[in-house]
Amino acid sequence: MTEGSLPIIVVADDDRDICALIKKQLTRHGFQVFVADNGKTALELIAEHRPAVALLDIMMPIFSGLEVARKIRENPTNATVSIMLISARSSGRIAGDLDDLDIEDYITKPFSPMDLVVRINQVVNRGAHHD
Repeated sequence: MTEGSLPIIVVADDDRDICALIKKQLTRHGFQVFVADNGKTALELIAEHRPAVALLDIMMPIFSGLEVARKIRENPTNATVSIMLISARSSGRIAGDLDDLDIEDYITKPFSPMDLVVRINQVVNRGAHHD
């Protein structure tokens, strides 16, 4: 993310309707959004755009959201990428992964689009203070 530019968010979810809703909401609130429908494409977009936040659905084709998160954390060039997970599953089943992978936030589906914007803003602001 370059100085003075819109914060970049990579959204990865295999549900195109959810991606469209998230992209519309985040764009409306001042984010530049790139969308992937699988984990492989998400990693490519992350490498290309260096987002402030990677918003990853846990259940995706090719690589799951947790696999993408692991790959993000294994690559030192992604040190500034904050990770948020979204899933229909409760966070209790993956609590250890949340800590191990330094996941910033976890949102369960269904979620309020405005709540998502608020939480992404919080993560972006926390990340900006750590740079």
